[in-house]
Amino acid sequence: MQSHSVEVVETKGFFSLKAKESVSSGTFLADVWGPLKDSATPYTVQVGINEHVDPVGPLKYTNHSCQPNAKFIYESRYHEALIPTLDVGHQAFWYIVATRDIKKGEDVTFDYTTTEYEMSRGFKCLCGVENCLGEVKGFKYLSAEQKLQRKNALSPVIRKLYNNAI
Repeated sequence: MQSHSVEVVETKGFFSLKAKESVSSGTFLADVWGPLKDSATPYTVQVGINEHVDPVGPLKYTNHSCQPNAKFIYESRYHEALIPTLDVGHQAFWYIVATRDIKKGEDVTFDYTTTEYEMSRGFKCLCGVENCLGEVKGFKYLSAEQKLQRKNALSPVIRKLYNNAI
């Protein structure tokens, strides 16, 4: 399920989740659901040690930013009233909310390093913020300082891996 205030937009062959109207901080944006995979792909979200959900719906097109405007709430909103039908083999996991006001037409973004320990393939970050990572490869590859900065935003599995690595 997704909010009526966001939509997937294609620009020059690339897809992104954008605000189709102004969105207030704290607003629900989309649920994370889909089939589980045992390995990462560029579109999966890590939900367990060797478990990655392949998102169905708009969340698949939420881009990365080192200074994101959205974050995951690490609990499921799933029940029949909210997500009336899930395909066989699909599971509902977390949901994403705005962390600040998002302007109409702005990309919805989250920090991939808060949900991915080691990405299937890294990429050059184009967010352009002052503290940009430059290359995004997963939480495992962050400096000690960068890991500490993200500590409160980590998914349960990344937090567990982080705590075990210390």
